[in-house]
Amino acid sequence: MFWTNRRTARSQHPQKRTGLERLDLADLHFADEMPEGRRLDLPGRGTIFVREAAGPFGAPTVLLVHGLLGTADLNWSLAIPELSSRFRVIAPDLRGHGDGIATRRFDGRQCADDLAAIVELLELGRVIVVGYSLGGLVAQLFARRHPGMIRGLILCATAHNFSSAGGGSAVRLLTRAAQVAPEPLRRAAMMAVLGPRSTEGTQGRWVMEQIAKHDTRAILQAATEAIAFDSSGWLGEVAVPSAVVLTTNDQVVSPDIQRELCRVLANPIVHEVEGDHFVCVKRPEAFNAALMAACSGCRP
Repeated sequence: MFWTNRRTARSQHPQKRTGLERLDLADLHFADEMPEGRRLDLPGRGTIFVREAAGPFGAPTVLLVHGLLGTADLNWSLAIPELSSRFRVIAPDLRGHGDGIATRRFDGRQCADDLAAIVELLELGRVIVVGYSLGGLVAQLFARRHPGMIRGLILCATAHNFSSAGGGSAVRLLTRAAQVAPEPLRRAAMMAVLGPRSTEGTQGRWVMEQIAKHDTRAILQAATEAIAFDSSGWLGEVAVPSAVVLTTNDQVVSPDIQRELCRVLANPIVHEVEGDHFVCVKRPEAFNAALMAACSGCRP
């Protein structure tokens, strides 16, 4: 979640770039307080951490799935209280990310099945699943593998074919080089390239604590899996209300590939938000308004 290939206005002199640029934490916004969190033991799968907001009595559940290098807290801290005015909200950490199920090998299908296990354990019924970036890959797989558990599919800043999304070549180079490195070197290299800037202060330390929990091998495998992902042959068969929150200035998942995603889906409602791949934490008010509208469109 904390990388981009965007060239910022601060760049006064053109430089040769790798395709990745570190975010500045001074540009990002997070909640001062988090909703309740707890660990769930998923039978036969492992222990997973979730954030949870109860919402109004009898409200449908929104299941939030974060992006690469993110966690439930990093991706959704300001969205959860907004959505909880109308929905029950569950936001887990994915495998290999934060306090998600420990793994040395990321698998999107396993992550989708983890979501199904959460739905089953908490008796959530049919949920509105929201996927952001890499979380969109997991949300699509969840919709395909567990169609009886889903009432709506919302895809944010994501794609049906990440190899065409815009940031793939640099990520592919990074992952290939890092997969063979020993863990300390792999972690140091990942943080040097992908870690955010301006990490001093309480918020900076908190963000770095969140990122430090990741399993670096799993993170790199997740990036590799995303590049190989292509749901164009089956996504249109998902027969539930759907929406796309399209980030119009995105240079990680290009707006063109997001618009193509809209054509692959079966008649989605499209909510455009002016912002880049990190609009959820750079312009949270605008993003959360679009997300609320998208979720409300999936209510019965």
